[in-house]
Amino acid sequence: MRQAGLSFRGTAAALAVFATAGDTDRTPDRTPSATTVRAWVLRLGYAHLTRPLSHDHRWVWLIDHTLPIGATKLFVIVGVPLDHVPFGVRPLQLADLHLVAMVPMATSNQERVADALEVAVARTGVPHQIVADGGSDLQRGIDRFRDQHPQTVSVSDAAHHAANLLKYYWANDPQWAAFTRRMTETAATIRQTRAAHLLAPKLRNKARFLSAGTFVRFGRLVLRRLRDAAPDADVVRHYAWVSEYANAVQAWGEQHDLVRAMLDQVRVDGLFTRGEAALDDTWDRLGVSDHPTTAALRNRLRAYVGRYGRGLPVGERLVGSTDVLESAFGVQKRLSRDQSQSGLTVLSAGLGALLGEVTPEQMRAEIDRVPEKAVNNWAARTFGKTVQWLRRRFVNPGPCTTNGEPNPG
Repeated sequence: MRQAGLSFRGTAAALAVFATAGDTDRTPDRTPSATTVRAWVLRLGYAHLTRPLSHDHRWVWLIDHTLPIGATKLFVIVGVPLDHVPFGVRPLQLADLHLVAMVPMATSNQERVADALEVAVARTGVPHQIVADGGSDLQRGIDRFRDQHPQTVSVSDAAHHAANLLKYYWANDPQWAAFTRRMTETAATIRQTRAAHLLAPKLRNKARFLSAGTFVRFGRLVLRRLRDAAPDADVVRHYAWVSEYANAVQAWGEQHDLVRAMLDQVRVDGLFTRGEAALDDTWDRLGVSDHPTTAALRNRLRAYVGRYGRGLPVGERLVGSTDVLESAFGVQKRLSRDQSQSGLTVLSAGLGALLGEVTPEQMRAEIDRVPEKAVNNWAARTFGKTVQWLRRRFVNPGPCTTNGEPNPG
C-alpha cells in the first residue's frame, strides 16, 4: 500500500486477489477488509508518532502546515538525522523521515509554532537545523525558538524562495500578463473544437509559481512548431500570435532553467561551502543570455545558495528543501481519497505509516504495541469535534456517543 499508493479498499481487494491466486487448498477463508487495513495504518502511524527517537544525532526538522477544509491547520514536524541524509546521491525520500510531531492549530502564530517546536525537543533533542517554507508565522516561530536555542540553524526552503522570485519578476512583467491572458482566450476558443489537443497547460496561480514552468515550456513548443518547414494549419491558426512573444518566451524559459538547475543541486547536494561555484559551473553550461531579468534572478538565486553555504566548514552540508514533506502530504491525501476533503480526522495519524523504513517484523510489533482504542482516544483529544463529525450531526441530528465525546471520524 505504501509503495503502490493504493486506497484502503484497493489494498483489501488486492490482498483478496493474491490470496485466491495460488493454491486453492491453502486459500484463507477470510482476507483483511478495508476497515482492517485502515485500522492497521492508523495504529502503525500512531506508533511512529509515539516511538522513542535517538538524541544522539544532529537532527534536521522539516516543518509545514497541511491545510484541509475547516478552520484548523495541522502543524507537522518530520525529522531526519543529518548524518543519514544521502547528500550527493539523491533527494530525501519518505523512507528517510521520522514523524516527530503533529499539532492542530486553530490559530497559527509565532507563539503557537514556537511552543510546538519546544515540546518536540523532548523527542529528538534540540535540532541542528530547521527548514520551513518562509511563511511569516513559521519563520517568526522559528526565530522565537532560536532565541532559546541559538545553536539551531534556520533555512528557508529553496523551492518556495525560487518560486517567490519568479512570481516577483514575472507578475511585474506586462508581457507575462498579456501572454497568459491570450493563452486563456485561445483555450476558450479551441476547447470544444477539433483543435482541443492544442490546449495549453492550466496555469495555477498559487504561491508555488514553479507550476508556470509547464506553461512556458508549452510556449517554447508552440514556437518550434511554428518554425517547422510545414507548420500545422491549426497551430498557425490559433497560435500565430505567440511569435510576437518569441524573445519574452525565450527569456522566461532560460529563467526557469536557472531555477530548475539550482533546485536540482540543493535537493541532491544540499547547501555547502562551494555551492555557489558549483552552481555557476552548471549555469555556464546552460548558456543563458544577458537579459536583465535573467541576470538579476541569477544573482538572487546565487545569493540564496551563498547565504547558507558560504560559512560552513568544508565537508559540512545542510538540507535546503521541504519537498519531501509536501510529497508526504500529497500521498496521504491520495490514500484518504474523498475523506481528505473532510477536514482533520483520525486519518491524520496515517501520515506516520508513510514514513521511514520498517521490516515486516517491526511493523507487526508496532501494531501489536498500539491498540486501536489508543489511536481513537488520541484523535478525540487532539481534534475534538471535527468537520466530518459536525457534518454528520447536521445531516442526521441525534445523540452523541454514549460517553458524550465526539467520534473524531
